[in-house]
Amino acid sequence: MTKRRILVIGLAGIIIFGLLLGGKVLYQKQWIDSSILSQSQKITGVISAKTVQVNGQAEMDVAIQHISNLRQVSLDLEAIAGKEPIRYLDHRNDSLTALFEQMQFPIQEAISRGNFTEMAQSLQTMAEKSGVQLELAMDSDAIYILLNQGNAQLIEVVERHDQGQFLESKKE
Repeated sequence: MTKRRILVIGLAGIIIFGLLLGGKVLYQKQWIDSSILSQSQKITGVISAKTVQVNGQAEMDVAIQHISNLRQVSLDLEAIAGKEPIRYLDHRNDSLTALFEQMQFPIQEAISRGNFTEMAQSLQTMAEKSGVQLELAMDSDAIYILLNQGNAQLIEVVERHDQGQFLESKKE
């Protein structure tokens, strides 16, 4: 009789745990994700935003269609995402990727030394030589870089203090 009670209590516990876990997943998918999507689509240039799990960590992936004010878009998305890190999905090509890799040297030097004026001039010169349009912005937390070449666009937010709010962007 006692073994049967333990079995019934154990099964009831497993069923309750399953229902709670299922409820959490349903809540995440139905309400939170749809709320993020509807709020993010009000931001100019945002196609979609969704929460995904990567290696057990939640992140917000944001698909972008040719934006012009990356700093403002990023601040708006930060308000929506809360503590979840944001990853932009852009439309880069190989030449934009190669150019951005070369731009890492003046960017990282400016972050460590504080010579942001020199960085801006250097990045502008590099972009002009490559035939790429550069849109650069900065605040106390990050450097916002937009590279445009025809229909291709590379978006990158380089954090100045490694806050973990923005992840490295990738091609959509």
